[in-house]
Amino acid sequence: MKEYSKEFVVDYKETAKAVGSGDLEVLATPAMIAMVENTAKEYLHKELAPEESSVGTVVEAKHLRPSKVGARITITVRIESQEKTKINFSFTAVDQDQVVATGTHQRAVILTDVFLNKLSLAKSKDE
Repeated sequence: MKEYSKEFVVDYKETAKAVGSGDLEVLATPAMIAMVENTAKEYLHKELAPEESSVGTVVEAKHLRPSKVGARITITVRIESQEKTKINFSFTAVDQDQVVATGTHQRAVILTDVFLNKLSLAKSKDE
């Protein structure tokens, strides 16, 4: 099983109060999800060709415990399966020795130019 870990330090701008997802100065769930996506993206980046990138498509998360500003969060992603261009990860987020979140994340490998061209074509149709 392939896995990759990355450490993050919780900053005030990543708190629920700062991002508007809650009223407290604890790690916001959206910020934790961004950490997961960043870790998976960084792992895949090493495996992709220069013309490829990856985009997040699905996240399912259980945010189990709060983490304060200054906490060191280690995100570990594990590749569970791959279906053509879709890569399925499981993840854990750990604050010291406490699991603070678990879940799954899917990323799709894309050809960057093709993806961006589709986006600009869709935009021009809307105008």
